[in-house]
Parts: sequence; C-alpha cells; structure tokens
Amino acid sequence: MKVYLLAASVALLAAAAPQHATAQTRRANRTPTGQAAPVAPGAPTAPDNTATPPADANGKLDYRNPAADAQIPVEADKRQPVTDDLQATVAELLELFHDSKQCHWNLRGPLYLPLHEKLQENADEYRKYADILAERVLQVGHPIDGRTAVVAATANLGDMPGGYLTDKQVLILMTERITTVAKRVRQRIDHQSKIDEVTSNQLQELSYALDKQVWQFRVHMQ
Repeated sequence: MKVYLLAASVALLAAAAPQHATAQTRRANRTPTGQAAPVAPGAPTAPDNTATPPADANGKLDYRNPAADAQIPVEADKRQPVTDDLQATVAELLELFHDSKQCHWNLRGPLYLPLHEKLQENADEYRKYADILAERVLQVGHPIDGRTAVVAATANLGDMPGGYLTDKQVLILMTERITTVAKRVRQRIDHQSKIDEVTSNQLQELSYALDKQVWQFRVHMQ
C-alpha cells in the first residue's frame, strides 16, 4: 500500500511540473508594464485570443473586409479581356458536355461500346476544363455565367438533334462541333499570349485535349 501511495504522489508531482513551468514562462515573457514581451524573429507565435468582431446593427457578425477586394494580382486592364475569352470558352465547353451526354445516352450502332465510353470520357474533360477556366475568371475578380440560357444563347454551335443517334451521326456531329471549338480556342490562345500568359497556358492545355479528341473521332471515320 505504501509503495502504491508513493507512486501516485510521484505521478501527481510530474503532472504539475509542466503547468508550473508554463506559468513561470508566461511571467518571464511579461515586460515590467505587464504587457507581453516582443517575440524574437523565428520564434513560434502565440495563439490569437482577440475578441470576436463586434456585431452589426442587426445583431449579426460582419466578417466582410472591403480591403480584400483589391487583392487581385492580375493587372486591372487585363481582367476584362481574360474574362471575355474564358466566358465564351466555358459556355462552349458546357454545351459540348451536354451534347456528349445526349449522344452517350442515345447512341446506336456497331460502334456503340467504344463510342459510348469515349463520349463519357470527353464529357468529363469538358466539365473539368470548364471548372478550371471558370475559376480563372473568379481569380481575376469577375463572376462567371454558366446558366443554361446563357450557354444556349452564346455557345453558337448549332442545334443537336433529338432522339436516337447512329454511331455515324455521332462521329460527324461531335467531330464538327469539337473542331469548331478547338479552332476558336486556338484564336484565344493567340489573343491571350499578348495579354496574360497564365490564361494562355491554361487554354493551351485545353487545346491539346480538344485536338486529341478530334483525332480520335476522325480515325473512326477513315
């Protein structure tokens, strides 16, 4: 019993030692005026224990900081040209996404299986690049518009027929539509190379993907 009590006492003393040391450190870091001493460069910083921001007149916390609005690395005169090119491209990619899914669902013919899978793969790529380019527009300080009405009015790729589609129809339709967008993207790459290299580089990645898709559909028809 004596050994057990002795061990328990030692454990309690060991647990109290770090707390005592921490309190001594806090006292040592105080200046004579009672304020915290300056932190040496490279030293770990203490947690921020400042009070919660005050509530607005309606009793709700207001976290908006208007000073953040100006934190955009892209120069002001480049933002609208970047937005215009990318908005048009995003609308086209969303249209290609819907067209690919329409063909993917309604496809018929001996090439059904490979085309069915390829159309889904292409649709995933359109969605991926639409997201990348849309975020680039947000990065330069402007909103993106992906509403279906806007896509239908601005993509300018023509109507997609409804109902069942043969594999031959799909190859012709999608190859023509992808080629149209690929050519437009190449023009925008040239335009953006004179405005913003980052945006131009992103469009170049898309351009490679579109060229590859056209090639893969073209060889099915040769």
